[in-house]
Amino acid sequence: MSASQYLGGPSSCGRALGPCLDKIVKNAAWRKHSHLVLSCKSVLDKLESLPADSISISISISHSPLLSLSPSDSSSLRLRLPQAVELSMLRVLLSAVRSPCVLIRGECLVHIVRTCYNIYLGGLNGTNQICAKSVLAQIMLVVFTRVEEDSMDVNVKTVSVGELLQFTDKNLNEGSSIHFCQNYVNEVMAASEGVPDDKWLHNQPTDELQNGSGGAGDDDDKVAEEDHKSELGNKETNGEADTDVGVGASGGGEVGGSKIREDGFLLFRNLCKLSMKFSSQETPDDRILLRGKILSLELLKVIMDNGGPVWRNNERFLNTIKQFLCLSLIKNTALSVMAIFQLQCSIFMMLLVKFRSGLKEEIGIFFPMLVLRVLENVNQPSFLQKMTVLNFLDKISQDSQIIVDIL
Repeated sequence: MSASQYLGGPSSCGRALGPCLDKIVKNAAWRKHSHLVLSCKSVLDKLESLPADSISISISISHSPLLSLSPSDSSSLRLRLPQAVELSMLRVLLSAVRSPCVLIRGECLVHIVRTCYNIYLGGLNGTNQICAKSVLAQIMLVVFTRVEEDSMDVNVKTVSVGELLQFTDKNLNEGSSIHFCQNYVNEVMAASEGVPDDKWLHNQPTDELQNGSGGAGDDDDKVAEEDHKSELGNKETNGEADTDVGVGASGGGEVGGSKIREDGFLLFRNLCKLSMKFSSQETPDDRILLRGKILSLELLKVIMDNGGPVWRNNERFLNTIKQFLCLSLIKNTALSVMAIFQLQCSIFMMLLVKFRSGLKEEIGIFFPMLVLRVLENVNQPSFLQKMTVLNFLDKISQDSQIIVDIL
């Protein structure tokens, strides 16, 4: 086959993505997903217009696990996608997740999140990085709004790009970047994809994508669960913490409810684990790892800000907050990065407002670590941290019920 005959064009990126996108477009099961198909065709058009050498291949200078690279991968190669292709791929991924007629779960959902992470962390264009962050935040809203209702047929609000840049990435704003990214997300979310039929409302999806295939059977799910239990058990025995984004994507071993809530639980848990990654002695100043940690905390803030009754009433989700989110907040108190401290205070405020009835012990630990420690610090005073804490206390004091409940 000549280069011109490759689906997606002659470039290495086109040869990798072209067949997958073409399969989505031609598959009869996807014909009702018009916006997703149009997004795929748009990517194919851009790929076919790329020359064979349009994608630069460079030695990856980072060994961050966020990019799925280990310290031994010193000669790993990383493809730099053209900026237009990055935006088109983000559109395809968000279109797929927000479609009410197909449930993307398991490893498929994890790969989508990881791809958006990598575009954000490895991108060279500020606007594309803001778009990647916005798409990730919108995916969180879609997934966890469905978790709240335990249904695919839900109304999802659109993320505010300006609010996402409240603590970080203001330097990425290139003039009208925020306006462009907001319109970008609004356009995808406003596209009509039809209404799911009754079988979706009973949480029995037929067009289900998991682990790269459609309609995974019960036997496959059981095998995946057993494999994950065995893998997780071995790592715990060896004293290792499993912190990859992809951990537990096809099962968790816990007693769960619907598939929608199972995936929400696992995605939240893995975001918490990702926020607890720290630089190794070999790479103490891993900027990509730090940006990934901050991004994870920002996504957790989005989830908590929009959390509803299921987080307070479902014992499993409340325990997940205790075991993973609270642990992440405690571990990150050791860092002096201002953005991380602001995000911690913001998340802690939301825990006080919404979940204080079930987190009294945890709040008793956080208050001296996040609040009193900063105010009492006279050896290394930080004006910005002290102002953040004082603003935090000012907000608390405006709600007398919070004061009564935490005393």
